[in-house]
Amino acid sequence: MYSLNNNLKDLGLEKEVINKLANKNIIIVKNLWGLKREQLKDIGLTNEEINQITIKLQLFGIDLNKKVYDKK
Repeated sequence: MYSLNNNLKDLGLEKEVINKLANKNIIIVKNLWGLKREQLKDIGLTNEEINQITIKLQLFGIDLNKKVYDKK
């Protein structure tokens, strides 16, 4: 199962998205998981990039709404 301590690079996000997040010291999933959509927009992410993040996290059983799904 994917861990909240995994590096964001492991999600397969676009390099530009990773760079925007890294510039704000967001490098592990747990750092990203604690942010709200408006905070992500303040970082400079577009709606499309935020949707990409949401989908990638959901594929690993993690939701930006602070839920972690048990994929048994």
